[in-house]
Amino acid sequence: MIPKYEQIKQDLLSEIKNHKFIPGDKFYSEADIKRKYEVSSITAVKALNQLTSAGYLYRVQGKGTYVSKSKISQNVKFSDIELHSQDHETVKVLSIKEENEPSILKELGLTPDQSYYKIVRVRYFDGTPFLLHFTHLPKTLVKEPVSNHLEDYSSVYERVNKDFGIDLYSMSSVETNEIIFPDESELLNALNLSFREPVVKQVKHTYLVDKSVAEYIVSYKHWKYFKTKIEVDAE
Repeated sequence: MIPKYEQIKQDLLSEIKNHKFIPGDKFYSEADIKRKYEVSSITAVKALNQLTSAGYLYRVQGKGTYVSKSKISQNVKFSDIELHSQDHETVKVLSIKEENEPSILKELGLTPDQSYYKIVRVRYFDGTPFLLHFTHLPKTLVKEPVSNHLEDYSSVYERVNKDFGIDLYSMSSVETNEIIFPDESELLNALNLSFREPVVKQVKHTYLVDKSVAEYIVSYKHWKYFKTKIEVDAE
């Protein structure tokens, strides 16, 4: 038999998910739940504690219980939509260099005495540059000596897979996107941008199975080629 507090919790959760309460609304008090379900204080408190621990509610000392503003009960998926055919896409590798910039070492989880490889690439669509990549890889994922043929690194993921048998496409990753107005001449020239034209700055960390950082990449995408789809799962 399902405990009474669990039945109450599921009933209250249903009210939250069905939008009887919206994020930020004041929720039932312990006394409200006691009256509504004719239960003891212990049962009412346990139901509230369960919902609070799960992140659906939060408490403000001296004021009461409120519905959480974080939508943890819904799965949200963001998809970067390509606005062009990849059949007409080309990549130019500008450089690949060994470096040891402290801020990048930190992003890669490396120590100050270590180094990494920085690969700079530009993507073109029908000859027009639209995406500038600064890829940083730990030396463990770059086969040495480094090839003199820069085009060998036009696809970093294919290179890593070929040299080490590691499929970075299948690894977990975290990416953030923000709109910025760059003023660096290298970036403006690479993407043929005029002053005060925006770009989408994309920062991504890819992780190996052991949770170490496999890749830290900072990309800049021309605003004309950026579109995002947002999907929210129904409850």
